[in-house]
Amino acid sequence: MPPKKSVRGRGKAQSKIDFGSSIQGEEPTANANTMADGNVGNAGDEVTRNLPILEAIKDLKTDFSNRQDGVLAAIAGMRKEVGECMERVNNAELRISGTEDTIIHLQAKVQSLESKNKVMEDKVIDLEARSRSSNLKLVNMPEKAEGDDACLFLEKWIPEALDIPSLNSKLTLVCAHRIGQRSDPNAPPRTLIMKFLNDRDKMTVLKAVRAKKQLLYKDRPVRFYPDLAAGIHKKQKEFDAVRQKLRTLGIRYSMLLPAKLLVTHKDKTQTFENPADVEAFIRRIEEDMPGRTGL
Repeated sequence: MPPKKSVRGRGKAQSKIDFGSSIQGEEPTANANTMADGNVGNAGDEVTRNLPILEAIKDLKTDFSNRQDGVLAAIAGMRKEVGECMERVNNAELRISGTEDTIIHLQAKVQSLESKNKVMEDKVIDLEARSRSSNLKLVNMPEKAEGDDACLFLEKWIPEALDIPSLNSKLTLVCAHRIGQRSDPNAPPRTLIMKFLNDRDKMTVLKAVRAKKQLLYKDRPVRFYPDLAAGIHKKQKEFDAVRQKLRTLGIRYSMLLPAKLLVTHKDKTQTFENPADVEAFIRRIEEDMPGRTGL
């Protein structure tokens, strides 16, 4: 048998081959590790490069969160303010409704009081007119002409000046005096007012005054007027314009107390309490006049 010389040699050679293989096999492992380390390095570089972006995203997220919290807080505040406004509006509506009810009640009360006041005013004017019904006013009588006793002077002078000796009895005045204070010596004489004891004597005097064209005191013209209440005088003044038109047309008229205009035209007498009615009456008369056209 031939000697076995190749077994150990093959073993050694195998060992060498295995060792070499093992060594050669270790090289790929090292290369793989190197490649893995390279990949890790690349990933780290990528993370490093993306870090600002991540930080920016994080900052945006934080800022958005903060802004969202602010918006939510603002909305909550607005809700609270809207709720308070609604409450105030409701309270205001309740107060306005109550005020309107009060105003309606007060308006009705004011109307009632105005109506009552008008009635009372008319009564006061009527009472004042009645209290003055026996009075006459004498205008333009020189100052101090009556002396110390105005009643005695007028009781003697009036019958003589008016030529009315046919009085039922001696003319008697309750009182007589000047109206107001005389501050300027150059001012016109103050009005002399007198109150008759007998109202019939007052009417007789007034009738004689109207019949007499002009009444003089020492060649100075003087005039008698009825003593009217302020309210009645104001109402009578409202007829001044229509009375002027009646005088222009030659139509007879007279003023009745308290404030009524008595107009006589073509033997027909009418009484007017409103100047507007007199205006309409005058327009009808002018339309009937020849040569005039209707207004």
